[in-house]
Amino acid sequence: MIRLAFLLALSLPAAAQEGLRYRMQMWMRGEPAPLETRFRLVATEGTTSHNRVKKPRMGGWRLEADRTQGTAYSQALLLGRAERLLYLAGPSPQTHAEPIALRFGARSVPIWSLEVPAGLHTSTVLVEVAPGLLALCDLSARFEKGDLARIELHLEGLDGTGSLAPAEDGTVLLSTLKAWAQEARQESEEGATVR
Repeated sequence: MIRLAFLLALSLPAAAQEGLRYRMQMWMRGEPAPLETRFRLVATEGTTSHNRVKKPRMGGWRLEADRTQGTAYSQALLLGRAERLLYLAGPSPQTHAEPIALRFGARSVPIWSLEVPAGLHTSTVLVEVAPGLLALCDLSARFEKGDLARIELHLEGLDGTGSLAPAEDGTVLLSTLKAWAQEARQESEEGATVR
């Protein structure tokens, strides 16, 4: 019976699995075509402590690459970058509800905006995938200097969101945006000093 259940789980179509489906493209400077992959963000359970008082712990996420697309090297490179570009948490001071919704199949989800630090050529959109739970929907970033020229990350589908919960590192995108802004400031200060 266990083998049969395992085989059935493996044979389920991708759409029957829970999680958020993303497509990521990354253009390196001077390269005509982007590195590209599709992956699924799947929720993981929170850790359980062995203390007498069991405090609720936030879960996490794991990223599962679509093995049919790209090489193992490019998938590892892109997924490593994607982990720092995602948002799976409740609203924060940088997020604002918008009076519009976006449709994914038969489902309509509210849109939230995310403030981006000044000096970045970046746009972001979040969607409310469950009550009080926001996830990255779209991120587009362009870089004027360095090896990386552009990144695009788009949510392509919601395949059941019942298991999703705020992740312990769910606001990592905010730290990444702050780091990008700091790098851009340093580059502009260095440019001004050279002149």
